[in-house]
Amino acid sequence: MNCPKCKSSNHKKNGKVGGRQRYKCHDCGYNYTVEIKSTASSTSVKRQALQLYLEGLGFRSIGRVLGVSHVSVYKWIKKFGQELEDLKSENQIDIVELDEMHTY
Repeated sequence: MNCPKCKSSNHKKNGKVGGRQRYKCHDCGYNYTVEIKSTASSTSVKRQALQLYLEGLGFRSIGRVLGVSHVSVYKWIKKFGQELEDLKSENQIDIVELDEMHTY
């Protein structure tokens, strides 16, 4: 197990929080735990939330369908968007095609 911040394996035990062992990195001083919470959602649920969002559902309705908090859905979608921002092309777009545009 390595420090998630500096990737160092130089650590010591530093108490327990919520029944989970905490560790402190000797190099950077960062406190961390290594166990994944049992309530953590799988990547397939997060991917399904993204697909539902792209189909036009709102955060609250996605949360109801998947049985998770709408705030969690919002954070997952935001994280996916930030990852896509890194993949953005440097090339300038000359032609844009729009299909089925609706206004209210």
